[in-house]
Amino acid sequence: MSTHDENEFPEANNGSQAAADIAENSESAKHQDSQIQYYGRWQDVLKLCCWNTLWTILTLGIFRFWAKTRMRRYIWSNIVIDGDALEYTGRGLELFLGFLIVSVIFIPASLLLGFISAQLPPAMQGLQIILMYAVILFLIFVAIYRATRYRMSRTFWRGIRGKLGGSSFKYALIGFGSFLAAILSLGILMPLSFITLTRYETNNTWIGDHQARFTGTFGPAFKKWILTWLLCLVAIAISGGIIAAAVNLTHSPFYIVPLAFIPYLVIVFGMAWYHVWCFRYQSENTTLAGLQFGSTLGTGQYIKLLLRFLLLMVLAGIVFVALLSVTGGFAAFSIIANNAASYMPPEQVLAILAPFFILMLLATPVFGILTFVGLTHPMLALHVSSLVYDGDIAELHQNTDAQNVPRTGEGLAEAFDLGGI
Repeated sequence: MSTHDENEFPEANNGSQAAADIAENSESAKHQDSQIQYYGRWQDVLKLCCWNTLWTILTLGIFRFWAKTRMRRYIWSNIVIDGDALEYTGRGLELFLGFLIVSVIFIPASLLLGFISAQLPPAMQGLQIILMYAVILFLIFVAIYRATRYRMSRTFWRGIRGKLGGSSFKYALIGFGSFLAAILSLGILMPLSFITLTRYETNNTWIGDHQARFTGTFGPAFKKWILTWLLCLVAIAISGGIIAAAVNLTHSPFYIVPLAFIPYLVIVFGMAWYHVWCFRYQSENTTLAGLQFGSTLGTGQYIKLLLRFLLLMVLAGIVFVALLSVTGGFAAFSIIANNAASYMPPEQVLAILAPFFILMLLATPVFGILTFVGLTHPMLALHVSSLVYDGDIAELHQNTDAQNVPRTGEGLAEAFDLGGI
């Protein structure tokens, strides 16, 4: 097991590049105090991702807790508010211990649930599956809230600690109930989840001794969502109609079926428009210690990012398929040629197939790195750098009372592999 400290690795510079960027831009930052800045660079993130992935593979996955901590330290240290960067003080060991604690409870519970379900009559098997998914969904909401609480407790700004109060169990009840309402209403009540969960989390957020407040309501969110919902409904109907026409036409042109996927791009763009509106609405309806927040995030920025990421993945997919074709074709040709001449030992077959298998094993980590560098990180940068605030941020100060903070981190979230940052 690797228990290296994050500072032992060269890439874990804990924001040295951020410090240089902040110093370089100090003059402009003085005139943009109401704009939250993000100085993270994709080149640094790519290097850190590659280094983290290498160590994670070498340690059979154990290093991922330290990898996540190092990435957070880099990102936090590049978020600058009023000229000062955030500080993340979490440790990889805390995440690892949290995962072990949950595993000790979660694995036996899963085995027990499987044993109980095996004893049920066949007529009740469907009910057992529904119950299992319901429990998992509920626990995911619990995990999300507990993970957020841990991250906030390890976040400082000018020595001021963040804190998330409230109950993860109550948050899960709200999330599960609103999700069920959305399902039963065929998605029409989806904004209920956004409003209720945002209100509960925000109203239980403390920065120092100041409590945040969310004043958003269901009405505006529903009006925006119903337009997106109708757009998605029309797009699905058009796509279904194209497919039905292609099936019914005996000599339908070859391009008919691919056309059925075009309406789904409309759905993606519509969801992007709604997501941007939700983020801006949440920002504009959040207050803290006399500070009024807002966001300049635009739908065009979001769609441009999605299109760029889609192009990146298509190009990466083409390169990967080409490499697989070359290595696979070479392996097949070598095996056929050798078998035609004489018997081929198994170890020689494995040696010929080795490049093909290595490519297959590298597919998941490589595309994971591309997803983080090409989508997750730039999306976070867009959100953070769009945030603005109005008011005197110097009013924020630390709570003099001792704060209860979690000793271990995100065990349940790690068990469900709730990825991202």
